[in-house]
Amino acid sequence: TVKLGDGATGTVVVSKRQDRAVFVVSGMAPPPEGKTYQLWFDDGGKMRSAGLMEPGRSGQTVLMSGAVGGASGMGITVEPAGGSAQPTSAPLALMPLPA
Repeated sequence: TVKLGDGATGTVVVSKRQDRAVFVVSGMAPPPEGKTYQLWFDDGGKMRSAGLMEPGRSGQTVLMSGAVGGASGMGITVEPAGGSAQPTSAPLALMPLPA
């Protein structure tokens, strides 16, 4: 669990058995107009998209897209609406995945 700024809190939960992760956030401010929050898996410094958060929802639970695999962490960035192939902004947060 980490503080994301503006009072928001984010938690990542990993199921090793299912090789999946869920991101739970509360108190998240809406992204800027025309932007979205995108989740990423950190594969040894290379970021892999793990899906988009729903805009306008301050609290949500997001099943991250794809298997956790060998990812050591996850991140959140602000991206153009529809998302990006690679991060285009500095991360709002970087979190290690539970071992």
